[in-house]
Amino acid sequence: MARPYSLDLRDRVKQAVDEGHSHGAVAAMFRVGKATVGRTMARWRETGSLMPDKFGGYKQHRLAPCADQVRKLVEAGPGQTLAELKARLEAGKIEVSTSSIDRFLTAPGLTHEKNSDRHGTKARRRGGGARRLG
Repeated sequence: MARPYSLDLRDRVKQAVDEGHSHGAVAAMFRVGKATVGRTMARWRETGSLMPDKFGGYKQHRLAPCADQVRKLVEAGPGQTLAELKARLEAGKIEVSTSSIDRFLTAPGLTHEKNSDRHGTKARRRGGGARRLG
């Protein structure tokens, strides 16, 4: 997995640019890309710091703040599709994609049942039947 360049390297890149070297020359000198030099200098100009942004870690799911409302909707209509659940959420001013709803429901272990009309020939299954919540 990639990781941010060290603060020491960022500082040396900044010093070289400040000394009058071109971005291309600095990139060759430190074996980094020209875009890296440009982004490092842009970060310095915009923030006054060379520290990298937070890298990695946990990102809370977009539906987490309204988890209780989502669970109530799922319990109220266990046979509904993700698209139907999405429509009900949109009626409540919560806009997310169906794949986002699927990831949110899958994380705690809520299951999905495939729609009974998908059990047929291969050609009919390719049509993309709706997934039912269960």
